[in-house]
Amino acid sequence: MGDEGLVSMTVKVVSGTRSRLETVVAHHRAVRLGLARDARWAVGGLNRRKADAVRARWRAEVVKLRAQGQLLDTVDSFVLHAVCHELGVREWSLEWSPAQGGMGRWPGARDGGYPEALSFRLPVKVARQVRVGCWSVSAEAVGALRDWRDRYPGVVTTRAGRDSEAVEALAEYERWANQVVTVGNFLRAALEWGLTRQDV
Repeated sequence: MGDEGLVSMTVKVVSGTRSRLETVVAHHRAVRLGLARDARWAVGGLNRRKADAVRARWRAEVVKLRAQGQLLDTVDSFVLHAVCHELGVREWSLEWSPAQGGMGRWPGARDGGYPEALSFRLPVKVARQVRVGCWSVSAEAVGALRDWRDRYPGVVTTRAGRDSEAVEALAEYERWANQVVTVGNFLRAALEWGLTRQDV
């Protein structure tokens, strides 16, 4: 897959996230409608060529405002703005080699306790950068957790064992698991930043 186009993604989130996001998006839609009423965007009385030019300028203005994070009137534009901010904060704008972790769930991944799912689309290049960034900072811990599984094939990580060996093994597992940054972790952090900064 090339770097063009969009990819659909879904992230598990805490209760209330979808409602908070809908409120923010609705507010920004109202802002967009208000902006659209400006006389600069009126096409009444214009011939088709001039009206098309005005509409094109309006579409370009909407794209610019979304890119600047000033108009977050769709779920996709909101999430893209939040994800790009999170990439910058983590300094993950650099070039990394492709993720080697394979698709699917990595050891140490914890998505339990998130009752809502939120779906959106991101540009392929941005989604790939998130995944590669998560893998790059988690690879050592994921490898250690895979080794841990080989050493302790019978230990279940969701409940403590009765003997001290299992307790020590689970403590080691927890140390490594806490170093894994999944795509879900990253996206939840980005969403929380974006929702927290909105004054709606």
